[in-house]
Amino acid sequence: MHVLITGGAGFIGTALAIKLSKTYNVDVFDLESKISTLHKVHNVNYFNVDISSYNQVEKFLEKKYTYIFHLASQTSGLISHEQPELDVDTNVKGTLNICRFAQEIGNVKLIFTSSMAVYGDSELPLCEKFEPNPKSNYGVSKISAEKYIQLFSNRGVEYTIFRLFNVYGPGQDLENMKQGMLSIFVTQAIKDNKIDVTGSLERYRDFIYIDDIVNALTLAIEDKERTSNEIFNVGCGLKTTVKELIENISKSLDVELPVNNIGGILGDQFGTYSNCNKLLSLGWKPKTSLKDGLLHTIQDAKGKLT
Repeated sequence: MHVLITGGAGFIGTALAIKLSKTYNVDVFDLESKISTLHKVHNVNYFNVDISSYNQVEKFLEKKYTYIFHLASQTSGLISHEQPELDVDTNVKGTLNICRFAQEIGNVKLIFTSSMAVYGDSELPLCEKFEPNPKSNYGVSKISAEKYIQLFSNRGVEYTIFRLFNVYGPGQDLENMKQGMLSIFVTQAIKDNKIDVTGSLERYRDFIYIDDIVNALTLAIEDKERTSNEIFNVGCGLKTTVKELIENISKSLDVELPVNNIGGILGDQFGTYSNCNKLLSLGWKPKTSLKDGLLHTIQDAKGKLT
C-alpha cells in the first residue's frame, strides 16, 4: 500500500512518517528547504514539491496512492497576519490542488489536519458541531480548505478531517519563534532564562502531545469506515492558561522565569479547548499528560539548544 504525506518533513509529518513507514510504502512532498535540514526517516521517499503549483503535483499521478495525509500548511497565526497571501497559496490553493490530485488518482482517502483556529474563541469545550467563527487569516484559510475537501467528497474523494488543538513534543522546530506557544516558551526559558508573552496570562489552550496526535491520525486507516467523511477534534479536553504553562515550565527546569508581556497579536484567540467525545468513542484517548510531555519536550530541547 502506497501512502503520501504532504508536509511530511515538518514536525507532525516526520512523526507520522516514522510510524507509517513501519507498515506502508511512504512518500513525502515538501519544500527542499525543509527536506534538506531534516534527519530523514528510513525507508521514506522525499520529493521537493510545492503543492501550490499543480504542475508539480500532477507529475506523481502514476503513484496511485491509497491514502493521502495532507499536512502541508502555513501554521503560524502571526505569519498569517504578516503574509496573508502565503496562507492562501499554501493552505487554500495547495489544498485545492491536493483535492484535484486525489480525484484524478481515484479510490483514495484524503486525511487532512485542520485546526482549532477555525472555531474562534469559546468559554465552553468545543465540539465538532460548534459553528466555525475564525478570528485569524490562518483560521479562515483552514476552514476554506475544509470546504474544498467536503466539496470534493461529492466528486468521489473520501476524507477525514482532524481539527488539531495545540500540538507539542520532541521534534518541534525550536528555531521558529512565530509558531507553537509551548515550544517558543521552552526555547526562551532554556536560552534566555525568561519568557516573553503576547497577551493576557489568563489566555488558555488545550495542549496535546505529538504521539497522541499520530495515533489519532492513523485511525483514518485503522478504522476507515467509521472515520469516513467525518470531522474530529483532537485535544486533551483540558484548559491550561498561559500562566499555568509557564509555572509548569519553571517547575520542570527548576528555575524562576521572569515574564515580560510584549503586547497582543491581532487575531490571536483568547481561549479554546476541546470536546473530543466523538474521537473517544472510537477508542482513541490521549495517553501523555502535560507534565510528562513537557519533561520529554524539555529534555529534547536541552539536547539541541545547549
